[in-house]
Amino acid sequence: MIFMRLVTGIILSIITLAIQAQQSLPLFQISDMQYQGAFRLPAADYGNSDLNYSEGPIEYNPKNHSLFIVGHDHQQSIAEFSIPALVTGTLEQLNMGTNLQPFTSHLSAVACGNTQNINQIAGLKLIGGQLWVNAYEYYDADGNVTNTTLVIDNPAALGTSDVLGYFNYEGGAGHTAGWITEVPPVWQTLLGGSHLTGMSSGIPIISRCSVGPSAFSFNPGQMPLDCSSPQIPTTQLLDFSLANPLHDDLDNSSGQNDIWTHLSRATYGLIVPGTRTYLTVGYSGGHLSGVCYKCTQSDDNLCGGYCAPQADDYEQYYWLWDLNDLLAVKNGQKQAHEVTPYDYGALNTPIGSPAKEIGGGAFDPSSGMLYLTLQRADTAQGTYANPPVVIAYQISSPICQSCCVNQVFLSTSDVFSGMRVYSQDYLQSNAVIDALTNLQWKFSEYVEMIHPFEINLGSDLTIEMEECSVQ
Repeated sequence: MIFMRLVTGIILSIITLAIQAQQSLPLFQISDMQYQGAFRLPAADYGNSDLNYSEGPIEYNPKNHSLFIVGHDHQQSIAEFSIPALVTGTLEQLNMGTNLQPFTSHLSAVACGNTQNINQIAGLKLIGGQLWVNAYEYYDADGNVTNTTLVIDNPAALGTSDVLGYFNYEGGAGHTAGWITEVPPVWQTLLGGSHLTGMSSGIPIISRCSVGPSAFSFNPGQMPLDCSSPQIPTTQLLDFSLANPLHDDLDNSSGQNDIWTHLSRATYGLIVPGTRTYLTVGYSGGHLSGVCYKCTQSDDNLCGGYCAPQADDYEQYYWLWDLNDLLAVKNGQKQAHEVTPYDYGALNTPIGSPAKEIGGGAFDPSSGMLYLTLQRADTAQGTYANPPVVIAYQISSPICQSCCVNQVFLSTSDVFSGMRVYSQDYLQSNAVIDALTNLQWKFSEYVEMIHPFEINLGSDLTIEMEECSVQ
């Protein structure tokens, strides 16, 4: 009995210290983004669409080292293009991706019917071999749309695949129908889900939107993908509204608002592995000259809605959030609109974009590479051609693809003789006893492996893990 109490105490100490280690991970800084190069995409027709006037939602496909991408704004179709070797030169020096699958429309091909006029794609994510697609109605004047999500069952056959949906996230379509990204295993239990979905204002009818970047966790594997169970449960982590916006001076009439205006929009967000940062990117404007409505800009352009009086008062933008704040929201210690970013500002990219807009993003955890699309950045393929350019940044260390073995040593030998830990860049936290002299890990919950990893459980007992090499 004394022995089992000792074992229980050790296990609880490991789990407690592991949680503390997660919450003590470093904050990501925008200077940590290391530019790796860019590539172009062809402007030609493929299937029923092309990439001109594409807003640029994308998803990385590790099977083909390729991107799924949404094409021309009018068709809202999805195609697949290869990723060529990255180049850090000028636009003309960049390599061109090739088409792997032509554009196919899916928004009205859903099994349950497109009864709510969903007509704009905002996010793509491969989950369990399926391609999840977040979409919304562009002009939802009465704010009654609830549908957010469809699922392409076989993304390797975009033209013939079954399409499941529509489904809808708890939290409201204008708050959840944007990007989808995976939660690093180290944070999944704490944040309540394996994936995040988010969205923001910057589209028509601001009252339906999160007036600032949002984040909702969810577990896609825990719901049936059929018409009888359309709702996807979520946990609110970060969220705003017109009554509680990220900044209350959306017109920037004070001239002091440098964080979020009527012209701001986040188009992608992810948790950076190895950190406690939720990174969101997009674009913003009106921080220098303010925001006007249906006015004439400095270049004599008559705005159709909100715009900046100074025609060039727009920037690509980022907002960085501390996951400890989002965890406080989940635990009821903060309201979702009370969280503020610890850093934000203009994101200057090596390749210019006339639109100054980041259209979407995708992340490859195996390489640590973040891909971003720059809307209408390639104007060199013809008079009316303007497909996006894809730029790439290293934002985290690559995750090893093969299992490795860590030898773990105990500073005392009177309880356990040692143990072996099997991991795939993440070691799991629940330990069980299978013999009086052997402590092994039972895989259920993940703790990120930090090398060297040492847990002090008391003055006379230390567990130390040495770094393993990838086999």
